[in-house]
Amino acid sequence: MMVACGVLWSMSGITMKYINWNPLLIVGGRGIFSAVIIFMSMKMSGYKLKVSKKSLGIAFLTFMNLVLFVSANKYTTAANAIVLQYTAPVFVLIVTAFVLKRKLRSFEILTVLAALFGIVLFFMDQVSGNGMSGNIMAVGSGFFMGIMYALTGEIKDDGERISGLVLGHTALAVICIPLGVYFTNPQEITLLPIMLVVFLGIVQMGIPYSLYGRATALISGVEVSLISMIEPILNPIWVALIYGEIPGFRALVGAVLIIGAVAAYTIIDAKHSAPQALDDTDNTTIKEENI
Repeated sequence: MMVACGVLWSMSGITMKYINWNPLLIVGGRGIFSAVIIFMSMKMSGYKLKVSKKSLGIAFLTFMNLVLFVSANKYTTAANAIVLQYTAPVFVLIVTAFVLKRKLRSFEILTVLAALFGIVLFFMDQVSGNGMSGNIMAVGSGFFMGIMYALTGEIKDDGERISGLVLGHTALAVICIPLGVYFTNPQEITLLPIMLVVFLGIVQMGIPYSLYGRATALISGVEVSLISMIEPILNPIWVALIYGEIPGFRALVGAVLIIGAVAAYTIIDAKHSAPQALDDTDNTTIKEENI
């Protein structure tokens, strides 16, 4: 499910290039359709909308992440926005270690560092000092995305987790559309950008976020963050297919690092978890025999 999320999320950069609206109108218009899709998915799964501190926390983090990311795409290059947003694993690491009070295993730290280094290599030729405000927005997006990954990974109630996503996307529509319309030239609100926003809301955002809400119940926050790095890998591939831009050698090395880091983490984590599960079973058997 997270792989599917990464593939669908990777289509945002190309689509946004054809929409000349204010970023608030883009993210708000997209929010209408994504909120409906996620809500329908939640109802089909039998969950009820829950408004709690945790679901509101997810809603806030979702809101900030998406507003900053869409804005970053307008004020800096799509490559800059993606690579800087994917500082998220660093924030997952920080939150896990210092806020959630869980001691990280050495291979988790090495995996995150290797993946981040791969991202840097992948976009080394494209990251620049231009568009500083956009770069800052992208880093901010990465911060909120990282905290969101950590929080959703800790929430055990699936309905509460998905409710947070519904509330966050609804807030995008309610708050950002009026502001976006005010800052957008009315002559730019034509059929093509409207269709593209519908695509962004349903296919690029609504469906993958529905999958994301379920995936976070099955894997850790670090795994969610690492697997979602498929997005910055595929984004330049779409660009290569459509615009003829071929990634260089460093980009290919970065891709190998990222994919290798995800695979290595999954394998090592499974090996570490299996003995623990076996020990727990043995201990339970011993206790039952004693009783």
